[in-house]
Amino acid sequence: MKVAMMQPTFLPWQGFFGLICACDRFVFGDDYQYSAGSFHQHNRLFRNLGEVAWMTVPMQKKHSLGLPLNEAWIADDSPWRSHMWKQMRNTYRSAPCFAEVGPPVEQWLLTPANSLAEQNIGFIRLACDLMGLKREFRLSSQHPAATVRSQRVVDLLHWTEARVYLCARGSFGYMQNDGVFPVDGIEVLFQDFQPPPYPQAAGRGSFIPYLSVLDAFFNVGPRATCELIEAHSNRWRTWDEMAAAAPHPAAELEPCQESA
Repeated sequence: MKVAMMQPTFLPWQGFFGLICACDRFVFGDDYQYSAGSFHQHNRLFRNLGEVAWMTVPMQKKHSLGLPLNEAWIADDSPWRSHMWKQMRNTYRSAPCFAEVGPPVEQWLLTPANSLAEQNIGFIRLACDLMGLKREFRLSSQHPAATVRSQRVVDLLHWTEARVYLCARGSFGYMQNDGVFPVDGIEVLFQDFQPPPYPQAAGRGSFIPYLSVLDAFFNVGPRATCELIEAHSNRWRTWDEMAAAAPHPAAELEPCQESA
C-alpha cells in the first residue's frame, strides 16, 4: 500500500499531483495549522503576456491565524472570486484548452467554501477528476491524535496501512531532525519531480516551470497534463540517498507541506 499525504494547497503545481499519481491512498492534512502567506493561500499563474503573478485567497485573520486549515475562514466579503476569474479568463481565453477547462474551474472558484481546506481540496479533487485520476482520498481530521510532526505522520501512515510512504523532497529536513524516521515496516521514498515543459500560450518562448497545474490544463488539457506528470513521476530517492546528499541539517518545513 503506497500512501502520500500533503496539506491542501491552493491551485497546486504538477508535483503535488505527481504524488497522487504514484500512490494508492492520499491523505489531505486538513487539520494542520494554516500558515499565512504560504502556498496554502496562493500560487502562480500567468497574468498578461509573459508576466507571472500570484493568485491569492484573502483570509480573515481573526478567524484564521493559529487555526487548522479546516477552520481557517476565507474573506468572502470582497469580490476576489470574480476578480480572480476575470484575470484568468482574460489571460487564458486564447489558450487551446480554455473552452474545456474554463467552465468547471469557474464554477469551483465562484462557489464559496466553509474553510480554506475545503476550497483547496475542492480544486484538487476537481483536477483529479478532469485528469481521470481515481484514488482513495482521506482527511487527517478523520484520525485525530495528540501527536505532532513526524510522530503524527507515522500515526497517519499506520492508520492508512502504508507499506510505502511517498513524500515531498522538502520533507526530509524536518523528518531527519525529528529522529522518528526511518520506521520499521514502512519504506520512505522522496519525490524527485522535475516539471516537464509544454507550450505556454501566455509565455514569451522560454518555458516557466513551477506554475499551478492550471497553466498546463489551459494549454495542453487535463489528460495530456496527466500523461506528462505520470511520465515524470518515476524518480524517487531513498532515505539513505537523501541523507548522503544532505550531510548537514536541512531547513525545516512543516510536515506534509509543499516545498515548491
